[in-house]
Amino acid sequence: MGQNHHVSTDSRARRVAVGQDAEILVSMTQPVAVIRAAGEDDRVVSWPDLDVGDVAVGATVYAAPGGAWVVYAPSEDDEGDLHRPVTAVHVRSVGAVAQAHADGSRYAIGATRHGLWLRERHDPDPNDRAAWATETELLVVADGARTTHTIDRRVLIVEDAGDAPRMVFSPDAPDIRAEHCGTSYHYRYATTLLPTGPLPKRLAPMSDAVPLPDEEFMDVLRWRQPDEVVDTTPDVPWQRIHLPIERRDAAITALVDEFGDLAQYWRGPDGKRQPLTPGLSEPRIDIVGEWPDTRVEVTFRHPLLPGGLLRRTFRVFDDAGRITPHPYASIHLMEDLDTHAPLTPASPGEVRAF
Repeated sequence: MGQNHHVSTDSRARRVAVGQDAEILVSMTQPVAVIRAAGEDDRVVSWPDLDVGDVAVGATVYAAPGGAWVVYAPSEDDEGDLHRPVTAVHVRSVGAVAQAHADGSRYAIGATRHGLWLRERHDPDPNDRAAWATETELLVVADGARTTHTIDRRVLIVEDAGDAPRMVFSPDAPDIRAEHCGTSYHYRYATTLLPTGPLPKRLAPMSDAVPLPDEEFMDVLRWRQPDEVVDTTPDVPWQRIHLPIERRDAAITALVDEFGDLAQYWRGPDGKRQPLTPGLSEPRIDIVGEWPDTRVEVTFRHPLLPGGLLRRTFRVFDDAGRITPHPYASIHLMEDLDTHAPLTPASPGEVRAF
């Protein structure tokens, strides 16, 4: 981690306002941020050696007074593993960067002046009303320290706009409604302010709870991430990881197996095999390139492109060598083929990316 001079490129970034005249631009694709303050030169901080595991990650940015928290997690987990550690960095307006880690039994729900908040991953059974009022533990991680706090409600979001931090939570178990097609659950939401000073060991949100209508809750979800902008940020790639050969081979095999034999993908009511989607034929799967540039190319004929071949290409790893999961890739391909507008006819032998 550190401050360096780098080549700059336009990239997607989250803009976090800090005070009246400063901001932090956090790259969504690379481990770097730019701190800008009126009358000062830009400061660049980066963390290319941060260990985020061997699966490709996405970045979630939470704004807090004095800085930004950047939380890294796989956007779609491979192998159903829900216990990957939480990895985050805290970028402060003064230019300091600190790491934070927590085990995978928790996930981040936001940040306030107190730090990054994490809660248990799983909610109780919606039919178990008593469980929704049992005590659970919140973890608040600040620079170099962590504290635990008990609470008897399920916290959904914390945020801190600068005046007063607040919490959004479920005040009770969802309402159960019997409908003609089965049972539905209606969740209710509430909000309460948090202390501006130190947090008590036990939080009691119901004492000052204010109901939060569904529409306002959706607004909170929609606007809780800082604005995404296209701006100039330094080009700082992640350091390449060490990925064992067996993990590489397993990732390639998993992606190839996702497609199986596209011409005989489903078993029909009569027991006969059917293609992934009507008219698909002559499928071929090719593995191209060496790690980390390995691609799986899926090529086939389909009525959508008369006279030619369609091809969909998948990167198996990201540039740092981490595995890039593609869950339900074959189903997404089927949906795209079934809903896409007809394509212009192909020239003989043409292969068109799809």
